[in-house]
Amino acid sequence: MLELKEIEEKIRKFWEEKKIVQKLSDFESNKNKPKFYLLDGPPYVNAEPHVGHVKTRVFKDVWNKYMLMNGFFVWFQPGFDCHGLPIENMVEKQLGLKSKKEIEKFGVDKFIEECKKRAKGNEKVWMELYRKIGDWRGYFQPYLTLENYYIEAGWWSVKEMWKKGMLYVGEKPTYWCPHCETSLSGYEVTDSYSNVKDPYIYVKFPVKNREKEYLVVFTTTPWTLVSNVAIVVKGDENYIKVELNGEKLIIAEKRLKPLEELLKVKFKVVEKFLGKDLEGVEYKPVLKVSAQKKLDNNPKARKVYLSIPVLKSKSYKHGVLEKAKELKEEFFDFVNVEEGSGLVHCAPGHGPEDYYLGEHYKLPVLSPVDDEGKFTEEADFLKGIFVKEADKIIVEFLKKNGLILYDDFVVHSYPLCWRCKSPLIFRLTKQWFLSVDKIKEKMLEENEKVKWLPSFGKDRFRNWLKDAVDWCISRQRYWGIPLPIWVCENCRNLEVIGSFEELKKKSLTPLDDNIDLHKNNVDKISIRCEKCGESMNRVHDILDVWFDSGIAPWASLGYPYRNKEIFERLWKVDLVDESQDQIRGWFYSLMFAGVSIFSEAPYKAVAMNGWVLDEKGEKMSKSLGNVVWANEAIEKLGADVLRIYFCWENSPWEQQNFSFSNAEIVKRQINVLWNTLQFFEIYSGEFNFTLEPLKVEDRWILSRLNTTIKNVRNFIENFEFEKAGREIMNFAVEDLSRTYIKIVRDRVSINSPERSVPLSVIKKCLTEISKTLAPIASFISEEIYQRLEGRYERSVFEEAFPKPEEEFIDEELERKFEYAKEFIEGILAIRQSGKIKTRWPLKTAIIPIDLGEVNDVVKILTNVKEVKVGESENLSSRETKYGTVYLDLNLYEELKEEAIFRELVRAIQEERKKRKMNVWEKIELKIDADEETLKSIEKFSEEIMKEVGAESIVIGESGKIKLEVFDREILFDF
Repeated sequence: MLELKEIEEKIRKFWEEKKIVQKLSDFESNKNKPKFYLLDGPPYVNAEPHVGHVKTRVFKDVWNKYMLMNGFFVWFQPGFDCHGLPIENMVEKQLGLKSKKEIEKFGVDKFIEECKKRAKGNEKVWMELYRKIGDWRGYFQPYLTLENYYIEAGWWSVKEMWKKGMLYVGEKPTYWCPHCETSLSGYEVTDSYSNVKDPYIYVKFPVKNREKEYLVVFTTTPWTLVSNVAIVVKGDENYIKVELNGEKLIIAEKRLKPLEELLKVKFKVVEKFLGKDLEGVEYKPVLKVSAQKKLDNNPKARKVYLSIPVLKSKSYKHGVLEKAKELKEEFFDFVNVEEGSGLVHCAPGHGPEDYYLGEHYKLPVLSPVDDEGKFTEEADFLKGIFVKEADKIIVEFLKKNGLILYDDFVVHSYPLCWRCKSPLIFRLTKQWFLSVDKIKEKMLEENEKVKWLPSFGKDRFRNWLKDAVDWCISRQRYWGIPLPIWVCENCRNLEVIGSFEELKKKSLTPLDDNIDLHKNNVDKISIRCEKCGESMNRVHDILDVWFDSGIAPWASLGYPYRNKEIFERLWKVDLVDESQDQIRGWFYSLMFAGVSIFSEAPYKAVAMNGWVLDEKGEKMSKSLGNVVWANEAIEKLGADVLRIYFCWENSPWEQQNFSFSNAEIVKRQINVLWNTLQFFEIYSGEFNFTLEPLKVEDRWILSRLNTTIKNVRNFIENFEFEKAGREIMNFAVEDLSRTYIKIVRDRVSINSPERSVPLSVIKKCLTEISKTLAPIASFISEEIYQRLEGRYERSVFEEAFPKPEEEFIDEELERKFEYAKEFIEGILAIRQSGKIKTRWPLKTAIIPIDLGEVNDVVKILTNVKEVKVGESENLSSRETKYGTVYLDLNLYEELKEEAIFRELVRAIQEERKKRKMNVWEKIELKIDADEETLKSIEKFSEEIMKEVGAESIVIGESGKIKLEVFDREILFDF
């Protein structure tokens, strides 16, 4: 019986005791091999791993082991993300802190220490998981992004970018989390959306110098009206002026009927014109706050402008990748006359598209909102109020002043902070940026050299790169790589520090060599300004956590201050393998950092994985209780079942709905493979390995073996892991076990003179399967190999990955066997409908195509005496894919006698199994029955003895075990 857990423990122990992993991955002893560097995209160390993490681990391990077995030196280093908001938010909850003010009150030093505790230690849980699933990265020291060597590499990277003129400080609108009180990058915002309830209002902006005439604007964010700068229309669309209750309202013509229905009124159209005729029309503010007064003398403010195309949304949103085909990444007009009023209010300080349009027209920017998302004194009566809470106050104010045409509420999708889930705002802040313009063309050029698996990734990434904006790398938080920028408070001179040694030399006070280089320590270090001699203090921000992961190809090694030789040998990364959403995340930050510093893509190839959802296709969530945790899945299924399942069910880049019942199919297939091994072990005593002479079935299975190897190599190299898994398991289950072994059962019996050939063929097939399956299912493959060849001294991973032996491949023979399988299935179906057991021989089967020597295979597997080619009107028939098959279902007397013999052999063999006898043990057989039946049995006495391993047979001596066949009773014993 197959005990997967026992095998897993046994193989892990074998790897560890023999130091297999260390031997095969030793840097010095493998220097002459070509290298394969698959960079580990670091998961967050504080999270508990689920089956989605297992899938990614399996894919990476498949790549690594496949390349290892193809003669490459493989770098197995794992890594973990340790910085950023995920850790901070966990610590905030743990400590009961609700804001940055409370963190400051608690103490930044203590807060950072708590973050460090939360970030370290849990990697052991992950490393144990890696070992459980057979991922060899579990045997190596991981890189941790919180270590000093990693931080120093980050500082060096920033300094290199600064030297190239890419680093600058600027005041720009960015996404802002009012709870975390920090900026976020645009691609972080695409991670989390939720349906929220917001006001739904039509606002009337008074047209300047025109009595009771208004530009009607629709918005769901009344709070942004405080910062309104412009109104935008579509130049080539028709607009109309309508009358209602003595007022003139300007709207898009296409919105006439929808607004009449909404307001339940009938407008009187008094004028029609193109949108471009509105260009330059001036209007008055609807909120006369101090911020708006700043615009009074600005010639560009509070005018109507014409719409331009803007990129309104990215299709790479977390959790909606299954809809990627429908979500096309395109440019849209800023104004859409199919919704709202056809006029759009523009506040460049509070919207990404608004800011883009504002940049185009060089509009002023207002953003009277503080770090907590509350209005400043420039908003007058709204001062100190959180912007989202100000909505209702603003709506009431506008109503009182007759500036609301219609108001209601709407539930719509709104961006949330990717970690704390607070609603985000877009606001003007002073931040540090990395300019993309200097490297954008180079990134596009380098992308064309990268192999994307699947290939559509190249186009998606190209689109993302084309629209890349300057990277806001500063974060107003605590737990991360400190931004290595020191500024002189006297002359504003700026200096970027590139290493601890540099900081040590320039520090105004002596520094301990063991200092931890996080914010709480480096904030206290001042350096001397080289320009004016005054002290310089560090900018208090930390780096975007995506910067941590973007520098991983060298920072993971501590380069440039450590492991220079290792880095130079490994660079550049051969492959990265992560989820598809990393197009806008890790794949991008890697490309940005690599091109910025080394002027080339940091990776040669990218493999993109699909998300793992629950069985119903829902995103796994703790709150929904539908998360399948990694340890739960391993406990229920076993590591190899999981590994094969992820390389079997569907394409790696497609969404996968995790199903225990589907994984159980894989488990049954592994059992079939295991039973094949046991069959070989039972019959393999005393045989000499030889592949001569080969019969047709031997030639066929060896052809199938080598075709399988050929296909699997191609599938793995093209990231078609599911095809590789299916190909191997199909060969093991359908070809080897259910076809070949059925054909050769008689040939491998202990008394067969030709048993050496089929046993040799089975051994070769199993040995090659163990090697071919090894990267995908490491434990069962290793165990099969050990039983056949390794003797628990040499690992299957020390073997070369099989290459097809072309001389064995016979495509014509394989094609004939495919026909034969169809015919066999049809003939067996006729048997079943006629209730004739396969053990009972029949006289004739007719097939539509002459398969030559393969006709004998049809004869053996359908248990008929002869196979003919043609048609018949009198016999039972069944349609197959390749034509009609016929079968004579008559059980003639001589066939009935043979059937009795077959049933008797089966019953004796079953009894041997019950008594736990092996095939080599001999028995003395006694058989009794009526006279006619005994005569029939005597005809087959020699064959009975050979089949059941009997040294003698006594006919007519009563036994105690009863067998009933047809209307006869047989007694036997031994």
